[in-house]
Amino acid sequence: MKKGIFVSLSVVLLLSIAAPAFAAKMFITTIRETTVKQVQDVAIEVMTGKNFTIDEADNYKIVFTKDFGDGFWIATHHCLVKFNFLERDGNIKVTLTETEILQGMMHRARSIDPLIPYIKEIRNKIDGTPVDQIANEAVNQLPGSGNSREKVLGISLGQKNEEGLIVIDRIEPGSLAADAKLVKGDVIVEVNGTSTKEFEVSTLSTYLANKTAEGSSIMMVYKRDGKQDMVTLKQAD
Repeated sequence: MKKGIFVSLSVVLLLSIAAPAFAAKMFITTIRETTVKQVQDVAIEVMTGKNFTIDEADNYKIVFTKDFGDGFWIATHHCLVKFNFLERDGNIKVTLTETEILQGMMHRARSIDPLIPYIKEIRNKIDGTPVDQIANEAVNQLPGSGNSREKVLGISLGQKNEEGLIVIDRIEPGSLAADAKLVKGDVIVEVNGTSTKEFEVSTLSTYLANKTAEGSSIMMVYKRDGKQDMVTLKQAD
């Protein structure tokens, strides 16, 4: 019986070490129209609220720490969560990584998947970007592994103009919409053949989200500076 328990615990430990190799090790997002100080203040608010403590901080980074496991039944994992900040044209690019120290000896990069909701919450609190529109701007981290991230559509809708057409309020960097060269202020004339006069703003937002989740193509006719053009938005095959 004891041998069986030992084998089971060994398998669990091996799986806990191997599994993160197939998960994301880095998350990058760009928070718009802010400062490093503001991002740091919100990061501290969010992370300390999740029972992390500050290990190190300067003008370019904050390192948070937290222990997992009781050291007896579950090996103690000392985790260091690092936020790096890079200022660019009034925006702050934030990079999130995590290092795990097992039993005070073994160091390894840890999957940041459980931390992604936290960095999304931080960005949402600062620039208002909906959390479901915040995507990892890091390139495919495991070439050839099939672990590439799908891009979000990246369109935040504003109000209707005097013609009753819906105007784009914001475009997410690195999104499908950004790749298609759509910009803030573009007027959406039609979506998949239907005039945006026929949509409420919230209804169109839901429609776009559903189509993107399905992997369906979105044909969009838009106007910019009085000129009309068309784009097709779809995940790469």
